[in-house]
Amino acid sequence: MEQLIEMANYQVLVQQQKSRAFYRIQATRMMIGAGNILKKHAADQARKVVSCHEASGQEEDPNTIYLQFDPSHYQCFENCGSLKLTVSRHGGEAGCTVKVDYRTEDATATAGSDYEFAEGTLVFKPGETTKDFTVGVIDDDIFEED
Repeated sequence: MEQLIEMANYQVLVQQQKSRAFYRIQATRMMIGAGNILKKHAADQARKVVSCHEASGQEEDPNTIYLQFDPSHYQCFENCGSLKLTVSRHGGEAGCTVKVDYRTEDATATAGSDYEFAEGTLVFKPGETTKDFTVGVIDDDIFEED
């Protein structure tokens, strides 16, 4: 899993526009043997994601219903059009209905310029373990760093 995340991060970084300063720094790093900054950054990001995922490995209470994104980390290109997110349910009593509200919030992306605002309620009926919702991704010609 960590290697897959690292490869995806590396591809995103490689395909972004870069300044002349970036190329100068990269060339200097390669000449002195400091290595490829893109690969190092991608590896660091992958470790952060995996360590956050492992940190949540607590002992489960059999009566507690757990809801989580599956996978726990999503990433896409601007030109993908939309991103389908999956929420998984496990634990607790299987015969009960569970409702969970969701809403997008700005962080590294901004509603209206990077993605379309979305909110709603997912309803897990008895026996259902996964639900999906979609967030529209806005493609523009504006350069953005990660």
